Amino acid sequence: MVSATETMTSSEAARRLGVGMRQVERLLAAGDLTRVGTVGRAALIDATSVHRLGTRGVRRGRPWSAETSSAAVDLLTAGETGRLGSTERSRLISRLRHMSAEDLVRAIWGRASVRRYRASTSFIDRIRQEVTLTGSSAVDADGAIAGQFGLAAAQRLEVDGYVDSATAQQLIARFHLVDDARGNVTLRVTDNEQGGRRIASTVIVALDLAESLDSRERAAALALLRGRLELLQ
Repeated sequence: MVSATETMTSSEAARRLGVGMRQVERLLAAGDLTRVGTVGRAALIDATSVHRLGTRGVRRGRPWSAETSSAAVDLLTAGETGRLGSTERSRLISRLRHMSAEDLVRAIWGRASVRRYRASTSFIDRIRQEVTLTGSSAVDADGAIAGQFGLAAAQRLEVDGYVDSATAQQLIARFHLVDDARGNVTLRVTDNEQGGRRIASTVIVALDLAESLDSRERAAALALLRGRLELLQ
């Protein structure tokens, strides 16, 4: 059971995020915030989900489409993309040239459905083998990735990775994953990217690491993204 110190009411979440109550309801419906109960007519919201969203920031308007997000990742990775028509591609490049790293993270949010679970720690290594690692899990698994961010690898009993929807369902069943907003398994479910890779691309890792509640990890991720944005100037 989640304790009172681990929850916020809708009004508390609205104040923390600087949004109205209707926006809080929309964020709950979209899965950006996690409802854990009610008090009267008010929702009780997992505090970690509020802090995580507060770190990323609430975007005004709709996130970019999966195709636009993938094209932006291509541009930041290789300086070019074969996605989108020439006019859309030029428009995207122009937008990227005028974006901050923080705005980029908010714009590209939504390219995967993020679900968090609790698993027995005895399963963590096996789950790592089934996903494309990202965020802190990629940093922990690959010294070269850690070096790009200026971070040291750690031995965390958690996993953050991409899977397709079919694999996600298999993992839930095989490893008895239980929904938990504070869980040790984060599955980023998408059928559009990362297939077959052990570790996500550096730009994807940075975008996901930028959501970290660890200020050093977040700062390192944003610094890398700023560098990639500057290369487009």
